[in-house]
Amino acid sequence: MFRQKYKVQGEDVDDFMVMENTAYFNYSTSIFNIFLSEKGYSKRKRDALKIILQESKECFIRRKDLMFTQEFFVNLELFDIDNAKQKLNIRSRFFNANNELCAITIGELYWNDSTLLKNVIARC
Repeated sequence: MFRQKYKVQGEDVDDFMVMENTAYFNYSTSIFNIFLSEKGYSKRKRDALKIILQESKECFIRRKDLMFTQEFFVNLELFDIDNAKQKLNIRSRFFNANNELCAITIGELYWNDSTLLKNVIARC
């Protein structure tokens, strides 16, 4: 599991100051890219390996709203590895400052290099 702290920004919210669904997916992508960078996979290296994170709106569950300027953190979890399809499911769980679960997103990672997954998982 990998954790990153954030704060809800103005561009993340709607007219009622509630974080929009698209912002959750943006943060999910952001934390995943930070995770890969910390594991030694720079943007250039990810592009060369053709690593693609595909998010699906069907895999979004909101339990509690995050509001403008509210601090929160995201837990990134890697699960459900399918080597044959070269696919890894990624779950991002959003918690507010009180450690209450606010939302969950699930995305899929596809890659071309068969050794990539072993290296990423080994470094977790």
